[in-house]
Amino acid sequence: MHAIHKQGSVVFTISDTNERWYLDLKSDTPSAGKLGNNDDSPLTGNPDLTVKVSEADMIKMVRKELNPQSAFMSGKLKIKGKMALAMKLTSVLSATGKYLPKSKL
Repeated sequence: MHAIHKQGSVVFTISDTNERWYLDLKSDTPSAGKLGNNDDSPLTGNPDLTVKVSEADMIKMVRKELNPQSAFMSGKLKIKGKMALAMKLTSVLSATGKYLPKSKL
């Protein structure tokens, strides 16, 4: 079981394409996927953490080529929500990478 399991839900917005991806770590069976253009989120309520980042920087972070804390400090990553979950962003990204399109990675 992931250390971040039951920690919350995260929505990632890719700033250059406005694509949105969700990661639900609250439920018994964690899930992730792409959100449509409407508010058809399978998440209940607002996400605990929202992350806005460019596609290139997201790929770098998932590949562990860019540290999320460094990205945040340099303004490449914008976060809003639970800071405790944001501090575990490296673990969140590891979990998210399993659900992203492999062609991008």
